[in-house]
Amino acid sequence: MALAIDRREGAGIGVAVIGHVALFGVLSVGFLATPNPVKLEATPIEISITDAVGLKSEAPVINREAPAEKLAEVPGPVEPDTPPPAPQPDPQPIARPDPTPPKAAPAPAPKPQPKAEPKKAPTPPRPDSPTKAQTNAAQTKAQPKASERAVRPTGRLTGITDGLTDQQSKGKATTPQAVQMGAEVRSSVFGLIRRQVKPHWRAPTGADVNLLATIVEVRLNKDGSLAGQPRVVQQTGQTDSNRPQQELHKERALAAIRLAAPFKGLPEDYYDGWKAFRLSFDRRL
Repeated sequence: MALAIDRREGAGIGVAVIGHVALFGVLSVGFLATPNPVKLEATPIEISITDAVGLKSEAPVINREAPAEKLAEVPGPVEPDTPPPAPQPDPQPIARPDPTPPKAAPAPAPKPQPKAEPKKAPTPPRPDSPTKAQTNAAQTKAQPKASERAVRPTGRLTGITDGLTDQQSKGKATTPQAVQMGAEVRSSVFGLIRRQVKPHWRAPTGADVNLLATIVEVRLNKDGSLAGQPRVVQQTGQTDSNRPQQELHKERALAAIRLAAPFKGLPEDYYDGWKAFRLSFDRRL
């Protein structure tokens, strides 16, 4: 009896094991068939804090020269120098005289002639009264000239072409007028320059080095390359403690400018605003 129970228990245990294995296999296949969930990755956002904000709009030198004359690719028709002849009116028929002469009208009776009155002698002008010539001259001066009279709007198009000329323009400028760079554009442009310089800037270490600030003057070409060697124009925050690091601070500031050049992404329309600038190298760059 005990042996039979042991066999039944063994068979049940075997069936249970086989069922668990089959269930595990089905679950494994379903898990593998499930697509991988979308991984959410955090995207870093770059934030730059600039200390140079243009409080006043700085306009470059505006080109005042008149633009050059632009000619059409296909020449227009040549206009004749002489105007076309005016159309002749239709000839009118000539009136022929009547062959029968008209009857002569009776002559009118002569009118009596009036008697001639004796002429009066002209009265001499008074010494204090103005003569006729002086009066006409005074009236001529009092009347305003035609060019000085006030022009009132009449609604007509007469004179709309006054001031136009067919003479060629004497201007030779081919470039448009420079664009003004305001505070927002200035902050954006110099923020872009700082971001390109920052990876190459390594401030020296030492006592009171964080107080040093080296100001470098930079000149660029339109393609962002250096128009000349950068130079140090000023250094502030000098103390006795950071004296050994002052020259090293200047050398590393100049090296950062050389390594960052040529600068990319600078707008050519505002070249007059960023072709020459000064950049401060300190612990906040």
